[in-house]
Amino acid sequence: MKIRSYTPPGSQNQPQEASPAPPPLPYPNGWFCVGFSTEWLPGVVQTRPFMGEDLVIYRTRSGKLRASRPYCPHLGAHLGAGGTVDGEHLVCPFHKFSFDVDGKCVRTPFGPPPRASLSLVEITEAYGIVWAWHHHNGDAPSWQLPDLDLPSDHAPVYRATDMAGHPQEVCENSFDYGHIQPLHGVEFLGEVSPPRADGPFYDINIKLNRRMPLLGNLQHLVSGKVIGLGGICVVVDLAQVGVRSVNWVLATPIAPWRIRLHLAVSSHVTWGRHFPAVLRSQASSGAARAVSSGMLVALQQDIGRDFPIWHHKKHLVHPKLSHKDGLIGAFRKWASKFYPPTSRGTAGTPLVAHRPSLPNGDLERCK
Repeated sequence: MKIRSYTPPGSQNQPQEASPAPPPLPYPNGWFCVGFSTEWLPGVVQTRPFMGEDLVIYRTRSGKLRASRPYCPHLGAHLGAGGTVDGEHLVCPFHKFSFDVDGKCVRTPFGPPPRASLSLVEITEAYGIVWAWHHHNGDAPSWQLPDLDLPSDHAPVYRATDMAGHPQEVCENSFDYGHIQPLHGVEFLGEVSPPRADGPFYDINIKLNRRMPLLGNLQHLVSGKVIGLGGICVVVDLAQVGVRSVNWVLATPIAPWRIRLHLAVSSHVTWGRHFPAVLRSQASSGAARAVSSGMLVALQQDIGRDFPIWHHKKHLVHPKLSHKDGLIGAFRKWASKFYPPTSRGTAGTPLVAHRPSLPNGDLERCK
């Protein structure tokens, strides 16, 4: 994956990024994207930044995906700098010590292996995305990724950008209806159903009116599921043109107040019904991938409007919310569960200092 670094337009006349010291939000607990399944063929070893350190991620010859902290327990060689896969083993580049899928050292060139093990990190694959687990105490996963029935005819197409920011700021965007029209030029037509928190997930269903090239104004439904603070899956239903699209916006902490933002799209099309059955699947997959590539460009342009905001903004622990911002208060209260208990109320910000005078329904959302 080619990683872009965000550079603000006219950056010679602007600050490069927000530099909070110390960062007002710690690393959150949960599942976070570290790449996409198609990037790891059997035998591939790659290094990815994750929560202030490297992760070495590899796939064995039989297809098992594993992630380890980077240093060999023998003499500290970085396993991502020349490490290789031999069958089901990860082999250190320095002395060729071999480690099995459970992280145990099972072979050396010098005789019996020492009692040594890699420090493995929980990793899983879902929706064509590779996810790594983080917990501030190193605890095992306390929840799993949901089973999603996603309309898709192919693996996601994707791109990534490094910038200043934090996953909570990215996820909060989905609850900030007030910014949709002024920043993105899209008309917000209202909620189709009330937002619903369900443990580590949060569902929103809204209706938008968007101007699209050649099609003019197009009203469409948008269903979003926030998955912890790892990101949001947005299903866009463009029934008028025979397309359902799955858009992913995934923010992964790579260092204090710095994220790698992954954007990904996969689509389902209803074209090609007149093709013979033997060709229909192939035609639909090719058409869907072409649609997704175009929609990824559009998603990059759309979300790109948020980049300078996220890159430069300051996290306000006690924002002065207006009557348009009710969902932000509810979201922050929900988001506080992903932080260490000692940081809740400050980093997690479940409370707001100023509660505006609102109608009862909106007031409830700000609590």
